[in-house]
Amino acid sequence: METTLTSRIALAAALAASLLAGQAAKAQTTEAAAESAAPAQAAPIDVQSLSGAYLAAKQARENRQPDIAADYYDKALSLDPTSDTLQQEAMFAYLADGRFKAGVALAAKLADDEEVGKVAHIALALDAMRAGRFDAAIGELKLQDTSDLDTLLVGHLSAWADAGAKRPKEALARLDAVNGTSWFTVFNQYQSGLLAAYAGNLDRARLSLGALVDDQTAAQTSIDAFLAGAEALGRVEARAGRKTEALAAVAKGLDLAPSYEPLTQLKSEIEAGKTIAAPIATVQNGAAEALYILGQAINRGDGQDVALLYFQFARAVAETQDPKLLTALAGIADRSKQIDLALSYYRQIPEGSPYRRTAELQMGLDLWQAERKTEAKAHLRTAVADYPDDLQAHLAFADVLAADKEYGEAVGLLDRAIELAPPEGPNNWNIYYQRGIAFERLKQWDKAEPDFKKALELSPDQPQVLNYLGYSWVDMNRNLDEGLQMIRTAVDLRPNDGYIIDSLGWAYYRLGNYPDAVTQLERAVLITPADPTINDHLGDAYWRVGRDREARFQWSRALTGEPKPEAADVERIQRKLAEGMEAATPVKGSAPDAKPAGERAANEVKQQAPTQPN
Repeated sequence: METTLTSRIALAAALAASLLAGQAAKAQTTEAAAESAAPAQAAPIDVQSLSGAYLAAKQARENRQPDIAADYYDKALSLDPTSDTLQQEAMFAYLADGRFKAGVALAAKLADDEEVGKVAHIALALDAMRAGRFDAAIGELKLQDTSDLDTLLVGHLSAWADAGAKRPKEALARLDAVNGTSWFTVFNQYQSGLLAAYAGNLDRARLSLGALVDDQTAAQTSIDAFLAGAEALGRVEARAGRKTEALAAVAKGLDLAPSYEPLTQLKSEIEAGKTIAAPIATVQNGAAEALYILGQAINRGDGQDVALLYFQFARAVAETQDPKLLTALAGIADRSKQIDLALSYYRQIPEGSPYRRTAELQMGLDLWQAERKTEAKAHLRTAVADYPDDLQAHLAFADVLAADKEYGEAVGLLDRAIELAPPEGPNNWNIYYQRGIAFERLKQWDKAEPDFKKALELSPDQPQVLNYLGYSWVDMNRNLDEGLQMIRTAVDLRPNDGYIIDSLGWAYYRLGNYPDAVTQLERAVLITPADPTINDHLGDAYWRVGRDREARFQWSRALTGEPKPEAADVERIQRKLAEGMEAATPVKGSAPDAKPAGERAANEVKQQAPTQPN
């Protein structure tokens, strides 16, 4: 499930004006002025020199490798500890890597710095909150010229510091005074509900959290705040002995996200009469929650770097290994292709946490992406055994097996997935589609065809299914008119999809309509120029219309395409380059150079990474 839905206009504007993003940009400008370096080094960097260490740190930052960047800044600072530029950039690197003490040490030196002083003050405020120096924290948070996002963050952190100083009324009043754009409301409601619950003001907690979860449009601004609000209200009511009201609050979240595990687990605990933990245990946890929720709201695109700082700040101030923070940090590492770092975060999520299942599945997928395929399959096989009734576990493992062409075992997992899927599940069509592909690859067309038809029955306008079934029919000389129309419909639905256009061109080729095949395959190559299969097909079509030189050019391109063609394809294409092609045999059986139906129609499928767990 997507966990960071936001108001596109409001939060994009907030991010553009945000203090941290602005300061990061200024730091990059400063470093560009200080050192005009090539972005990537062909030769190894000499990290024993100041310039080498600095270049290596910069490269690691550009590659979104905060741990490596921080190490190189350590080296650079050891060679020049007085450089303002190095200290500014190192502070960001340390904070982004979770080296909070090192970051705070530099923040103390840079608090009056025009470029990074505001970020330094936030770090110092959080360090004061960790130590219980709440008034000092409020003093550090008296910033000038803040953006909307920073105004919201500073207000929330200051309110939690007031609560820490035993001023709950002043804390709630401070939150009430945090005014700004319309999207402030959702976050203010959530934080005031948490703070009121922490202070024992249950009426105010119910009022704030109830207003949040009674308005499902709030999820358009932040689904994280909405779901967390439902969880917090459920906890408040359960602890007050109001079981019916607690379950009603949880239900409002589950109406929006039926499989959201923090809520499903809380529901089970309430129903079982277990003791329910408070929404927030300490003011430090409250400050961490403020950072986490706002971090999730901006955790996309260019906002990812700012979100990373927020998450690391949250970990530092709470001084705990919060599973949702670990999950968020792992997600950023995943998107940055830092697989080992992501795995290290996932492994810290404890057994019994509602985030553990997602961590287990994602670890398996990460291992797969890292080409550690044997480990990945073993890990996901264990996950399926540990979660025998979990739909996502079965789908994730089936995806990996299919990607490794182990279709027989994948079919068994998809059989079980169909049993587990809710009757009206929005993605049920895709389970039948994936099982249909597996059956087709196993040459069991009598089982594959009904699955493709079932997928279209559940979701009639799915271009992938129309493409696969339509091309398969054409390739087998069955239902030719209907099959060709299916492919045309798929192209209409995805007019810029090179793989589906390639299917249309290759269908024309198989039917002997070589001029139309050339037209469509030329379109496909323009959209997806490096794909070896599309280039190979265009070469064949050129040959059939007498354009021999252009045919050989396309076949040569196919040999150097991405992904690299398999050995059998290389041999076949090289033979065509040397000997040309035999006479055409359209549709009557397979053409001399035609690929099997599933391999051709699955062009798009094989480009997809295994499904990410919800």
